[in-house]
Amino acid sequence: MKRGLFPIAAASALLLVAGLLQSQPQYSPQPQIRPGRPVDPMQPVPFRARDGRISGWKVTIPGDRPLATPAIAEGKLYLGGGFGSDEFYAFDAVSGRRVWTYQTADDGPTAAVVENGLIAFNTESCELEILTTGGRPLWKKWLGDPLMSMPAMADGRVYMAFPDSRGRGTYYLAAFDLRGGAEIWRSALPGEIITAPVVDRDRIYVATVGGMMVALNRRDGSRIWEEERNATSAPAIWNEKAFFSRREASQVRQGSTMATQQTEVLASKAAATAASPVVDVAGTERNADYLDYGKRAQGAAEARSQAFDSAVGFAGANKGSAAMAPAQANLGQASVHGIWSYQGSKPFVVNGRLYSSMGDTTQCVDAQSGRVLWSRNLRDARRPGYPDDILTPPAVVNGKVFVGTRWGSVYALSAETGDVIWKVDIGEPVTFQPAVAMGRVYVGTDRGSVFCLETGDPRDDGWMMWGGNARHNGR
Repeated sequence: MKRGLFPIAAASALLLVAGLLQSQPQYSPQPQIRPGRPVDPMQPVPFRARDGRISGWKVTIPGDRPLATPAIAEGKLYLGGGFGSDEFYAFDAVSGRRVWTYQTADDGPTAAVVENGLIAFNTESCELEILTTGGRPLWKKWLGDPLMSMPAMADGRVYMAFPDSRGRGTYYLAAFDLRGGAEIWRSALPGEIITAPVVDRDRIYVATVGGMMVALNRRDGSRIWEEERNATSAPAIWNEKAFFSRREASQVRQGSTMATQQTEVLASKAAATAASPVVDVAGTERNADYLDYGKRAQGAAEARSQAFDSAVGFAGANKGSAAMAPAQANLGQASVHGIWSYQGSKPFVVNGRLYSSMGDTTQCVDAQSGRVLWSRNLRDARRPGYPDDILTPPAVVNGKVFVGTRWGSVYALSAETGDVIWKVDIGEPVTFQPAVAMGRVYVGTDRGSVFCLETGDPRDDGWMMWGGNARHNGR
């Protein structure tokens, strides 16, 4: 709980955020919102794409804060108010009407997971919270400051990574009883984790911001293996293989001097055993300036992240219990907000095919053979290139791949060929993976809006939250 300790710094940071928003590249064309009388900003307003093919609604959440992936369950949409907010909301998933608001004691709700009538999310500062889908608080637990990943849920347990802020700063992954909050086990980790734990069968997997990969026994938290792999995403587990993205650095000549070039590649290893070889997926390696802090540091995205840090009490080098050096070296991120929103090139396996977004390109790989089946670059040619012009992780349902972009578009691609089925320019950057349910695509934006896009096909259904479900391992 940091806000209120730094009122002057927070106010200055918010002014800086406002200035940065004005100086950001313009995301165009702007969406067409039907004119009318002024409405409550928390009420949905109709939205229609310029070509008229896709319509839906938009809700603007006060605060102009970056929003995470919505979670859809029981006909409702569950969403935190963004990094730095103190609210968590439920909306009607069809109409967009607000159903209830829950006031958090700490700021920065993450993306939520929902299962069996219960919602789990954590605040950046500094609690794990469990609510019923009716909005009634069940229990919460202070874990550490800051919390930069989100929980996973499976079989009556919720799993969360956190720093021991009141001890030696050791990081842990812990399992808690979902109904009562009792700690079942905790296991030490080599550092903060990327995005979320991933649950598969009787094991749970994490990748740390420093690049370590760890597999634990889900029953008691005992270690199965731990390996340094320069991992840059949480893994996907399929057919006893762990798929993930990883970073390498090489020296390249630039004129008369040598410079460091970061690259990223998809890779796999055996999921159940230690010291198994890592196999890179040929044809997926690419330059990855988005992992290079030296190239990101002077950009508007990093400045905006640092301003959001300041607004919640993490000004300058003060990042609470968070150690920025590993994330800066491996992921190119040096802010609490940056790690809070970082998802990397997280892959997912659907029907034996591996789908991922790396930088500005979405690709599909045969998970068994490693053959690249298609690759689709979605960069907006109207804009100059920026290191942070990246795509969201894909959501894959009904033979379609749905991705959002930092330049303000949402795409539906053919899962078979990668061809563009439709594209909608919503006019606001999208960082977090979309959710897809009931023939609708739901995205939160970096400008505090949530869009519902009606696809016209009720079979577009089943990607209900970040990672597909509460285990974060796809469908």
